[in-house]
Amino acid sequence: MTLSSAELAHYREHGYVVLRGVLEPREIDRYLVRLREVALGDHPPGAASRVMRDIHFAKKLLAPPADPEQALWKVMNPDRFDACLAECLRIPRLVEAVASIVGEDVLAFLLQFIYKPPRVPESIHPFHQDGVFFAFEPQERVVGAWLPLDPVGADNGSLSVVPGTHRLAVGGHEQVAGVNKNSIAVKGAEGDPELLARAVTFELPPGDCVLFHPHLYHRTGGNRTDGHRRVITVHFASAECRATSDYVLREFGFTSVRGRIFPGCLQPLADPDLGFRV
Repeated sequence: MTLSSAELAHYREHGYVVLRGVLEPREIDRYLVRLREVALGDHPPGAASRVMRDIHFAKKLLAPPADPEQALWKVMNPDRFDACLAECLRIPRLVEAVASIVGEDVLAFLLQFIYKPPRVPESIHPFHQDGVFFAFEPQERVVGAWLPLDPVGADNGSLSVVPGTHRLAVGGHEQVAGVNKNSIAVKGAEGDPELLARAVTFELPPGDCVLFHPHLYHRTGGNRTDGHRRVITVHFASAECRATSDYVLREFGFTSVRGRIFPGCLQPLADPDLGFRV
């Protein structure tokens, strides 16, 4: 799934590109079954902090649902404790497309399975830029992947992006009241009528994927439906990127998924922490 010249041009112009059919139905089913097992407690005790509830349930703002999986916010870095979910770092069609953007030597990092709890429309992630978290450069050689495991649209918390904002520098971000910790927002962006008018909200079937630039303004809404909204998110960087500080680098836990690694550049982590810490 090497990107075509037209797809690359779209990514360069707009800051994102949509890939079709990155995962097959049997692969999706495999990951959903294993994800539910993890959500219900089938993981090492030391990994419990990586199975995170949505703020509305963690803070007891809403009564807990009968199904514990419907209270989740995310499963973070499951590659550290689960071989099945770790496969998502190396989805062949995805890594091939990513190499078209960042180059032949690819590191994967920050694998997450992110939920939107059913019937919690307030559980949003405001407009933000992922690059605010990334203390390495050049960020032109970093790309995020957003891959739904359920059908997604405006009603259940799909991804919205503002085309062209990838040309902006990373702006100041702040924590917003009422959203999950570290779901930070670009100052002044959330609710901006111009940004909202320009935003593209994706309607995608399971298995499609959005690749996007780390400076691109993007957000996700809440889930007004009765069903799950589960997505894989994972980021990739050129193995030639260099750290600008040690800020949360250990937490990212880079994994080489294609090509070489280079002295003095980002390095795979041999012994990543099982529990969540920053």
